[in-house]
Amino acid sequence: MSADSRTSCVTTRTAVLVAWVAVLLLVAAAPVPVVMMKTSRAKSMSVFLFRHGECYQPACGTHLCTSGISRARFLPSLFANTRRLKPPCKLYAINPGKPPFMAREYETFIPLAIARNISINTSFARGDEQTLANAILGDLDAGAVVAVSWRHTMIGAVATALGCTANMSSRCVAGSWPNLDFDTFVLMKFQRNYNGTSDHHSSWKIVNASTVHMGFTPVCDTPNELSHGACTELRRCKNTTQQHFAFD
Repeated sequence: MSADSRTSCVTTRTAVLVAWVAVLLLVAAAPVPVVMMKTSRAKSMSVFLFRHGECYQPACGTHLCTSGISRARFLPSLFANTRRLKPPCKLYAINPGKPPFMAREYETFIPLAIARNISINTSFARGDEQTLANAILGDLDAGAVVAVSWRHTMIGAVATALGCTANMSSRCVAGSWPNLDFDTFVLMKFQRNYNGTSDHHSSWKIVNASTVHMGFTPVCDTPNELSHGACTELRRCKNTTQQHFAFD
């Protein structure tokens, strides 16, 4: 083989090698398609349903009695650091400016609103239970906690509108709340799947509902309130001086 032929072969092999290297470099530099796996993780929120504090009639009219005021003042301690309940970020109470013009649901949340530095939403009245439930479920992000103060005979209607059934809790039935029970509240847990694109891609679904007892002993009512039948469970009263309670 002549020198020219050998040179030509080497040149050809070099050109081929350079071409292959160029191809490999182009392939390496090309963007690699990434297959995004949709991950689904559960998101949750909670709703507390409270009955208003003690409000015996006719002694206290549309407002809380002394015992109810003391219970309202106790509510913030339910969400103190020493307890396991996550504090609410939104509060709802029956509008005291609409029929039947009862202020006790709103008054029950005044100390809690002050302690958490949040306002009380009073956009809803009795009979608006479904609208209230729609507002709660439609305007919340994952991890949110909501508390509602409502008339005891209609708490079941709120719970039902939120998706709770009698199989989950007997308190999820309208009219089922015992007349003398001011110490119990309902804790409802909700969940939905989150696909990483939107917090509002699906509706909230109730997971469970449980009843919780505060274990609170109210301050005694005044002699006038007691004469009208207030604080009938006298064994639960304390001989404690009642401090002034300011209503907004």
